[in-house]
Amino acid sequence: MALNAFKESSELHRQDRGSIASQIHQLLLRRILDMDLKPFEELSEARLAGEFGVSRTPVREALARLARRGLVDVYPQRGTLVSPISIQRVAKARFIRDALERPLARLAATKVNAELASQMEREIALQETYARLGDDKSFLQSDDQFHALIAKAAGYESIWEDVGEAKFHMDRIRRLSLLSKARMVQITKEHTEIFDAIRAHDGAEAEASIAQHLQSVFTDIDAIRADHPDYFLETSSETETSA
Repeated sequence: MALNAFKESSELHRQDRGSIASQIHQLLLRRILDMDLKPFEELSEARLAGEFGVSRTPVREALARLARRGLVDVYPQRGTLVSPISIQRVAKARFIRDALERPLARLAATKVNAELASQMEREIALQETYARLGDDKSFLQSDDQFHALIAKAAGYESIWEDVGEAKFHMDRIRRLSLLSKARMVQITKEHTEIFDAIRAHDGAEAEASIAQHLQSVFTDIDAIRADHPDYFLETSSETETSA
């Protein structure tokens, strides 16, 4: 990884060691989820420390946090590598999202107000623009914001933080799927169906639409695995670890 790949390092706020470790963790997390750091890519403590201009200790702490989330693997003799994509972890993340977001969508349909409906509609309009421009990173941010607004409309805005903790392993699949403009267009259509049901105060349809939307990640996996077989866990039986 070239030094300029970590231009964010200049933005580190020089506070206590724990704060620096947290900032490095967030920067590395974002690069892993954005697929700037790819599965099986080596993460050298010494090199990262040099690029961030810090000691190895906060880097080590940041990598340990990523390891606990199942996003990096630490090997005593080989060093630290970005974890491959695990189908089992993706399935677990989707299951958790499904359990949380289906009732949120149903509840949002009964409680949504005009202001939040307008904000959801705005996000869909933005997604249409991002899809047309092929701006996948902005699209993904808007995608997350749309789902966060559903939680807010349901009256449980903070639940989106819990969803965020669960969805890391879906996010890399989402990021790869958005390399296709056609997929961005399809996701926007799915969001429109969810929004139309919420705006119509149809809780059952809102719940059904979001369930279908979350299931579509497995349609993406087959195509992505065919294009990037080297990104996935190779073993036929995966042992679940903390995600």
